[in-house]
Amino acid sequence: MKTTLIAGDQLTDDHVKTWIELLRADASLASPYLRPEFTQAVAAIRADVEVAIAEDQGETVGFFPFQRSRRNVGRPVGGRLSDCQAFIVRGGVDWSAEELISACGLTSWNFSYLLASQTPFRDYHYTTEDTVYTDLMNGYDAYIAENNRGNSKTFKDLRRRARKLERTLGPLRVDLYSTDEHVFQTLLDWKSKQYQRTNAADIFSFPWTVALLRYILPQRSEGFSGMMSALYAGDTLAAIHLGMRSHDVLHGWFPTYDRDLRQYSPGLLLWLEIAKLGAADGIRRIDFGKTDEPYKLKLASGAVPVGEGTVDLRPLSRAIRTTWRHTYDWLRESPLRRPLRAPAAAAYRLREWMAFH
Repeated sequence: MKTTLIAGDQLTDDHVKTWIELLRADASLASPYLRPEFTQAVAAIRADVEVAIAEDQGETVGFFPFQRSRRNVGRPVGGRLSDCQAFIVRGGVDWSAEELISACGLTSWNFSYLLASQTPFRDYHYTTEDTVYTDLMNGYDAYIAENNRGNSKTFKDLRRRARKLERTLGPLRVDLYSTDEHVFQTLLDWKSKQYQRTNAADIFSFPWTVALLRYILPQRSEGFSGMMSALYAGDTLAAIHLGMRSHDVLHGWFPTYDRDLRQYSPGLLLWLEIAKLGAADGIRRIDFGKTDEPYKLKLASGAVPVGEGTVDLRPLSRAIRTTWRHTYDWLRESPLRRPLRAPAAAAYRLREWMAFH
């Protein structure tokens, strides 16, 4: 298999057409993060995006987008903003993770949401976790009926909260495709405050991340769209979500809500409205990423496993990584986990800050 490297902003119309054809041939690659338009969007903002184009007997059979940092360490396009990663490759093509990363001129490639179904990468997983989704294939009513069987208390409670919110502030309404600048600025403000409360790296303190969202938000095509939705109670903005849509798949990205209204669960109410209106608009699945927040499990219909790890071509570095991973796993289960919590959190914040640069 021959591999050619090009800059992310040098994809031609023929490249994009072939890339989309490969996506259509494999239902597991339906995420908007795997679309050529997402790679092009990041490449329009950042100069470190590249694409490896794989050929077999003169025919293009795969695309592998990545970002190259100093010392030729690779990461997914969008870095920490990417919630789905894969080698977009034709089924039946023989390939290996080591050969792919080597052909990119990388010493290593770090991944965090790599589709676990791509078996050549499995030997390089540190961990495997589930990413959950809402199934709207049979429509919103069928989704509610199915989830009510094991989650009826949650949905009954949400209906009660919705009625109470309406009595307090006025009728609920949703702008499914908002382009309101005030809504966008409010989302940035609410999310930044959330990151500060939770001692997480403020994603929006890095100019390129805000520029990327601004670039994606107005995108409107059959295969790739930005999608910002806003929930109002009367005239009060109660919750916002900004994500991306690819055909019939919406990926949850940046949800937030007015904390003064948290007793009404406005974030969950918005998700239900997005599911209801989105199903009528052709959305058949909403991806939520990893189960790191309880609300995702309340809305989930199913799960897809993803891997986190590193393809490292340097034997010594690979050995050090493996040793550290075993040590980390041991510390998490040992009596030392409490006294080490503070320095571990500080190290995590530093790592996050570096990852966004």
